Amino acid sequence: MTTTVTTPKAATAPAQPAPRVRDVRWELAAALRHFGRLGYEFGFNGHVSARAPEAPGHFWVNPFGVSISTVTPADFVLVDETGTIVEPRGNHAINGFAGNLALHTAIPEAEAVVHLHTPRAFIFSNHGEPPAPVNTDSALVTDLVGVSSTIWGATTEPTNVDLAAQGKRVILQKGHGFTTWGSSVGEAAFLLEAAERAADANLVLRGLGAHDVLAPEVVARWTLTPELARAHFEPAFTIAEREGLR
Repeated sequence: MTTTVTTPKAATAPAQPAPRVRDVRWELAAALRHFGRLGYEFGFNGHVSARAPEAPGHFWVNPFGVSISTVTPADFVLVDETGTIVEPRGNHAINGFAGNLALHTAIPEAEAVVHLHTPRAFIFSNHGEPPAPVNTDSALVTDLVGVSSTIWGATTEPTNVDLAAQGKRVILQKGHGFTTWGSSVGEAAFLLEAAERAADANLVLRGLGAHDVLAPEVVARWTLTPELARAHFEPAFTIAEREGLR
C-alpha cells in the first residue's frame, strides 16, 4: 500500500538554508551518537533507518548490539524491501525493523524512521494520549502526535501507518514510547528529541497539579514543519563533524 501524506502547514519562522548534502549513514550515526549523549540508550532496544539513495528500494539500518554512542557510518546494515540483509557488516544483525519498514513502504515521504526507548516518553506513553501543549517546546510537536496501541494486537485502533497517512509524524505507541518519521534524518531525529521533552514537561506538570495549556492558535504558530525540524537538528550534526565522525 502506498499513501500520500499532507505536508504540515508552514509556520512563521526565518527562512532556513538548504540542507547540507551528507551521506545518510553518516547522518544516522551522528543522530545516534547525539541520542547516546542524551541518555537514550537502553540495552539493544531501539532502531533507526533511512532509505539508501544509492540503492532504491533498500534501507540502511543500525546494527544490533553496537552502542549508539560509538556507532559509525560503516556499521550500518543494508536491507531490501523485505527486510532481508543484502550487505552484511561483519556479523552484525538488525533488530525490530518491521515497524520501520511498514512506514517506509507505505509512506513515500518517510525517508527516515526513528524509535528509541527514551526514558520520559516510555513513562508518559502509559497514558495513551498525546502530550498537551504546556509550553512552546511541547507545542513544536503536540499537533503532530497520533496515538496507537496496535503494537499489542489491538484491532480497533489506527496503526502507525494509518496515523502517518493522516500526517502524524510523531506516533505515541501506548506503553512503548514514540516512533517518529520524516523526510530527512534530521527531521525524524529532532521530532523524537522534541517529543521526549514534551513528555517530560507533561509528567512534571501533572505531578504538580493543575496546569495551563497554550491556545490552539499559538500551537499552530509553533508546530514544526519538516524544514524547521531538520534545521533544529543541525547543531547535533555540527558536533559530530567537529568530533571527526567518519
